[in-house]
Amino acid sequence: MTDAVLRFHGDGPPGKGMERWEEMDPAELMSGEPVQNGHTYHEIEAEGYLAGVWDCTAFVDHMGDYSVDEYMYLLEGTLIMRMPGGEEIHLKAGDAFVIPKGLKCQWEQPGYIKKFFMILDGPVPEKGCNPSLTRITVPDVSGGGMAAGSVSTERVDFVNAAGNMQVRQSTHAANAIPSLQVSAHQLIQVLEGSLTLTSDAGEETFAAGETAYLMQGSTVGWSTTNGTRLLTSSYCSPT
Repeated sequence: MTDAVLRFHGDGPPGKGMERWEEMDPAELMSGEPVQNGHTYHEIEAEGYLAGVWDCTAFVDHMGDYSVDEYMYLLEGTLIMRMPGGEEIHLKAGDAFVIPKGLKCQWEQPGYIKKFFMILDGPVPEKGCNPSLTRITVPDVSGGGMAAGSVSTERVDFVNAAGNMQVRQSTHAANAIPSLQVSAHQLIQVLEGSLTLTSDAGEETFAAGETAYLMQGSTVGWSTTNGTRLLTSSYCSPT
């Protein structure tokens, strides 16, 4: 893949859509016969990294250790995440959340859902320790505490154990940034305002509710309208 800027579509690429993915192992399920479809927009197989869109019918899995670091943005449906102590985290369309690798939890999906995702199945350092690793992180995407002003502001909501994947929110004034090299693969949800990205392929504008993806190492220029808010999940590849 060489495109610097991609547009993620909820139904997969126009004219191509999504593909039926393999069945889940019944031994991993408490209930349901889920049918899942998806499209991987970007994958680095050797690093256990992929980003794309996924949908699936209802199922409940067993309580267990989550096998990857995964950021998700729900496009449709509702979800309940259960914790070993009985806590329930209820999620709905428009919510974002992150599950760190190794966190014990249970996935209960009462019906159909669709999501964008960024997954990293990488090594976890033995001494990796921060609050993000002991909870399911649900960023507050309402804009609370992220007032727009004459400068850009940023808040980091999640950092994985290896320090190479994070989720952050940012607010922006009307601003234009000249073309710079992109330091990480980035999945960007525009929450408010608009973001225009310029690369060798041309200029593309993403409005509120739309999703952009930037390739690490590419050269991209940015511009935002006043009050733009972005939710960004990023992975910094070592290669």
